[in-house]
Amino acid sequence: MDKVQHLLRLADWSEERIVDTIETAIRLKEELKTGCSTTPLQGKSIGMFFEKPSLRTITTFQVGIAQLGAFPVILSPDSIGLGKRESIKDVARCLSRWVNGLVVRCFEQKLLEELAEYGNIPVVNALTDDYHPCQAFAFAQTIRENIGDFQGKTVAFIGDGNNVANSFLALCAKLGMNFTLACPAGYEQPKAVVEEALPELTKRGCQYRVFHDPKEAVRDADILYSDVWVSMGQEGEKASKQSHFLPFQINDELLSLAPSHCKVSHCLPAHRGEEITDSVMDNLSVNLSYEEAENRLHAHKAVLCQVLGV
Repeated sequence: MDKVQHLLRLADWSEERIVDTIETAIRLKEELKTGCSTTPLQGKSIGMFFEKPSLRTITTFQVGIAQLGAFPVILSPDSIGLGKRESIKDVARCLSRWVNGLVVRCFEQKLLEELAEYGNIPVVNALTDDYHPCQAFAFAQTIRENIGDFQGKTVAFIGDGNNVANSFLALCAKLGMNFTLACPAGYEQPKAVVEEALPELTKRGCQYRVFHDPKEAVRDADILYSDVWVSMGQEGEKASKQSHFLPFQINDELLSLAPSHCKVSHCLPAHRGEEITDSVMDNLSVNLSYEEAENRLHAHKAVLCQVLGV
C-alpha cells in the first residue's frame, strides 16, 4: 500500500509537489470560470474538524469539496471531544473507515500529527498555532497570477513571526524567493523554523533577513504581507502587542518607500487601523488580499487533489 500523503507542514513537500499544486489550482480556477469543471473526487467524503473560528477556510473547503464532487462532513469539536471524550487514536482509526480525508484547524500541531499517525487517510493542515500551509498555497497562486515567476522575488512579511510567516518562509525556500521579516525585537520566528529553511534558501541563492525597522524591510520588496498582530488564542496579549507593533503598520507612508511595482496582501481577517490601514486595503490596484481570498477556493481544491492522488 502506498504511503498516505498529508499536508502537515509545507517544509515536508518537495518543490515539484508545491509547483504542481499551484499549477493545478490555476487550472481548476480557469475550468470553473469557463464551465469546464470536472468532479475527480466524485463519491468521496472529506471530514472537517475546526477548533478555531473560520470564514474563508471553512467556506472555501466546503465549497471546493462540493465542486470536486465530494461530500463535506462537519465534525463539531464539542460533539467529538477529541482527546477528552475519546482518544485521538480511536477517533483517527474510526474516521479512517468513514471518510477519505480530513481537513483540520486546531491549536496544537501535535494533535494534527497524531491524527495523521493513527489514521490511514490524508490529513490537511487548515491552520495550527505553528503553520498555515493552505494560506501559503493561495498566496503562491496569487503571486504567480499577478507578479509572474517566483525566482528572485522578495516577500516582506511585516508583523509577527507567526504561523503564517513560518509557512511563507518554507514556501520562499522551496520556490527560490527571498524572505524578509520586519518585526519588533522579541517577535522573531522560531529558531528551528529558520534553521530548517536556510539550506533550501542558500541552495537557490536566496536570502533570509530580519529587520526591526519596517522602513528598511520594504525597500526592495515585490510584495508586502501583513497578518493580525494577535493570533487566535493569544487575545490576552493584545494590549502589550499593540504598543510594540504600531510602527509595523502597512500604510501609505510605508508603501511609498517600497518599489513602485510593489503589491500588498493580507491573509484576512484584517483589523483595519491596526496592522493595515483603510487606504491600503481599499486600494485595489495595489491590494491583492481579495484575489488571494478567492484563490483559497482553488488552492484548497488543488491540495485535496494532491493528497488524494487524483
